[in-house]
Amino acid sequence: MLRLRAVAVGCAVAVVVVLTSVVPASAHDQLLSSSPAPDERLPSAPDEITLTFSADVLDVGADIIVADAEGADWAVGDPAIASATVAVGLKEGMPAAGYEVRWRVVSSDGHPISGVIPFTVGDAAPLERAPASASAPAVAAPVADDPGVPRIVVVAALGAGIALAVLLLVSLLRRAARGRQPGKASS
Repeated sequence: MLRLRAVAVGCAVAVVVVLTSVVPASAHDQLLSSSPAPDERLPSAPDEITLTFSADVLDVGADIIVADAEGADWAVGDPAIASATVAVGLKEGMPAAGYEVRWRVVSSDGHPISGVIPFTVGDAAPLERAPASASAPAVAAPVADDPGVPRIVVVAALGAGIALAVLLLVSLLRRAARGRQPGKASS
């Protein structure tokens, strides 16, 4: 009867741990503004690209590419992160043309987010993408927000491990208490 009670307590603890740790995913940070703005036509090439997010981005995995129609990258160096702002300098001599800012950062909740910001310099035509074929995914495909099965498995395993630890602790404490009672022989 005592073992059944200990198992029931352990299972109850596991259920509570799993149910309280699996909460709905909060919305990821998002891009609030950029310079240049999406589809903006600039009279001359900018000196840098600046992205402003809804919260601080993590200082890992940030990447900004400023691509022209041939795929050449006009960004110089690594992106600089200052709280919720990410900036990267541009090479001199950018010709009048259409460009895409292809960005990827890690939001404050640890999930990667990405996007594309098209802009044009001078009187050139905006950069037009060829339709993506079935075998070639789009360069700026958004990152899925679904945590997927791995997170659920980790949380469930963690809950089961905690429940097992509690069950073993209760069992050991009861055995120790029985062994210390006067008149009882320890087994």
